[in-house]
Amino acid sequence: MKVLLVYPFNLLDSKGRKDEPRIPLSITYIGAAARKAGHDVTLLDLRVKQQKMTNYLPQDFDSADLSILLELLEKQIEQKKTQMVGINCLFSAVFPSVIRIAKFIKKVNPKIDVIIGGIHPTLFTEQIMEKYSDCIDYVSIGESENQFVQLLNALDKSGVDTPDYIALSKIEGIAYNENGKLKINPKRNYLENLDELDFPAVDLLNMEDYFIDTSGWHSPKGINIKTAVPITTSRSCPKMCNFCSMHLLHGKRIRYRSPQNVIKELEFYAGKYGLRYFNFTDDNLTLNKKRTIELMDLIVKSGLNISFSTENGVYINSLDEEVLDAMSAAGLARLHLAFETGSDYIRNEVIGKNLYNTKINELAEILSLPKYNHIYLNGYFLLGLPEETEETLNETFDLIKSFPLDDYSLFYATPFLGTKLYEQCFNEGLFTKDYFYDKAKMVEQTDVGMLIMSDPHIKPYNLSVETLIKYRDIMQEHLTKIRTESGLPRSSPLRYRP
Repeated sequence: MKVLLVYPFNLLDSKGRKDEPRIPLSITYIGAAARKAGHDVTLLDLRVKQQKMTNYLPQDFDSADLSILLELLEKQIEQKKTQMVGINCLFSAVFPSVIRIAKFIKKVNPKIDVIIGGIHPTLFTEQIMEKYSDCIDYVSIGESENQFVQLLNALDKSGVDTPDYIALSKIEGIAYNENGKLKINPKRNYLENLDELDFPAVDLLNMEDYFIDTSGWHSPKGINIKTAVPITTSRSCPKMCNFCSMHLLHGKRIRYRSPQNVIKELEFYAGKYGLRYFNFTDDNLTLNKKRTIELMDLIVKSGLNISFSTENGVYINSLDEEVLDAMSAAGLARLHLAFETGSDYIRNEVIGKNLYNTKINELAEILSLPKYNHIYLNGYFLLGLPEETEETLNETFDLIKSFPLDDYSLFYATPFLGTKLYEQCFNEGLFTKDYFYDKAKMVEQTDVGMLIMSDPHIKPYNLSVETLIKYRDIMQEHLTKIRTESGLPRSSPLRYRP
């Protein structure tokens, strides 16, 4: 079957911050699986095409730049005689773009099947299929490689005009309409052996589109970065924090690639493209201490000479000198730490993270050692849970000031559908915006996925929203002050003097 996989363009600007080109793992993994099954696959990253074409993100769909992107999409469809288009909708913020693209595809050729997948369609499957059945034929729920291939095989055998509904009914993790009636096949099983997956099909992209000026990036090894290559060595996280919805995408149990398989992928990028800077995107990279050390030791033994970051955070309880020494030797350049809060009560009794300030204080002492000065330390903090108070905010600010952080991100707690936090806020009437009470309206709200941009979504029990915003501003001003006084580039660790 002739398949086109699309990563959508962006529409809304993130307070003037322009995204850097990023290799899309979503469509490259799905594309690799479909190609392995014998299908004719084309990839189109409209986001990177947009980034190469313009220096701004348009605020509406009437932009001439977006018309050019849609013309590019139409050209691909016609040249490849496309039968199925898959559109990634990883976050809520891109959903309007996804629908715009889907409607355009149906205008070009109404016989083309359109499927969307990602966390947003997974959370709002029913609402999307009921409202947008004119342009969306299928929703893929959760991890998608297996079910997407099964769907392609079923449609390829039966013909796209007359789906074999018996075959479709046997594919878990998809939603579709059967003679006007919505069918949702639940997602129950996830890939057990991740080593069986082909490496992402990045050869179907123009890799040079992702090369940027990284001369200002922190590169303690002096590596010519070009771009940060995303690598995932595991899927899911078993911790089940009350605000996190990722288990709905990848299941509740963590699954690992073998360290040897990861090394082969690193070698592939280094050998074919000369790329040696990687971003490990695991939900919880260091959960298994023994495996972490084994992977790091293999990186050293491979002689690859790489650098890497840990964008999605690591398991802080696993971090000690042994693990940090192994990661540092393997090329750790940026370490992201998900503290969430400075309050032991909120972090453990509310979120369920099982991480205490005694461990955090021990880690602060370790990371203050000169041998780790080259590691850029970034902290993640979650503000405004229902139990937040001025006292807990002060605890968070104290942690920020005492830990040797080089940067930190302050997120307002967002009640994503399917989480314990959402149920709590729904049942107790804690939302600041009425659309959270109506799933049919919530599916359209792009700011649900813009955690940094948006205002607070939750009214804490004993704290005003105005006070919460004030505290966030104070914490943000502190970061600006220490970075300005350091005289160092924003990308440089405050402790680092090469």
